[in-house]
Amino acid sequence: MKYADGVLGKDIPTELARLRALEELCDPISKGLIGSLGLAPAWRCADVGAGAGSVAGWLAETATVVATDLDTRFLTPGERLTVLTHDVTADPVPGGPFDLVHARFLLETLRDPEAAVGRLVEWLRPGGHLVVVGVDLTVSAMTPHPELRAVTGALLEVFREQMGTEPTFGRRLPSLLAAYGMTDIRMAVHPLLVGDGGAGERVMRATFEQAFDTMVATGRLTAEQVEASRAWFGRPGHLDILALMPVVWARRPR
Repeated sequence: MKYADGVLGKDIPTELARLRALEELCDPISKGLIGSLGLAPAWRCADVGAGAGSVAGWLAETATVVATDLDTRFLTPGERLTVLTHDVTADPVPGGPFDLVHARFLLETLRDPEAAVGRLVEWLRPGGHLVVVGVDLTVSAMTPHPELRAVTGALLEVFREQMGTEPTFGRRLPSLLAAYGMTDIRMAVHPLLVGDGGAGERVMRATFEQAFDTMVATGRLTAEQVEASRAWFGRPGHLDILALMPVVWARRPR
């Protein structure tokens, strides 16, 4: 199955709203880190798997940007922003060499993320920066709330079937980058909260809703479990960490 045909495909009417919630959740992380690296007008940047385009558009306020995705319908080109339909696992380098390559919630969804990382490293100029924001849902297995355990466990199974998802890939990324010769490798981890009504909850609830039919049709959830997971939200004291977001950044040596 192609990514576009799965539960995160852009043909799904709620997908744009889900991506906007993801931007609200993650843009402060991406923008704060990239800003600290010294973003400058002379930089050439690639935003890979650019989604709905918030980071690409922000980068283009300062630098020259190529925004790539398998489906670019939510991306708008501009004077300093080129939009390109592109498969990071197969297509040639989309320009470059780049001073910055940014990828978010992307590598975990690829069937061969290690090869993709090698490609991203090759796109960098000497001294260029790679910034990767990932997501790891496996921590949901430790939630004390059975309703959340059931639905996130079923979601991970759907992701593995449809995309070959490797949810803990972000933990392997620093050592992989070292093997590719990258330097100044750093890592930070951010929690994804649910139960507070915030952006993380909106991302996860939209993701659940888009996947519920598939979960039930494949026998991974019952209709009763679906309703129990929906009912979990909004109850007093229901607040939990449903995922971790590992952020890894590194520099290609000069």
